[in-house]
Amino acid sequence: MTTPISNLRTILLTLFAVTSVGMIAYEWWFIWPAKKCDEKQLWWDARDHQCLTPMPIWKITGHLPAVVKPSPAPAKP
Repeated sequence: MTTPISNLRTILLTLFAVTSVGMIAYEWWFIWPAKKCDEKQLWWDARDHQCLTPMPIWKITGHLPAVVKPSPAPAKP
């Protein structure tokens, strides 16, 4: 015959095991890939779970970025 305490112990151990496995699965699916992507200095897309390379807008539009010329140094008196 099982006692209520042994039933409760079994339920709590099962709940603990399921929660632990769930937390490890969450880390494996969401956290670890994002960290690996950040280490490579790329962009992590959480919606599609992809590590993407950033692309500057000038590559898409074909217009090169404007080159800012340095201003001439003021003349010393």
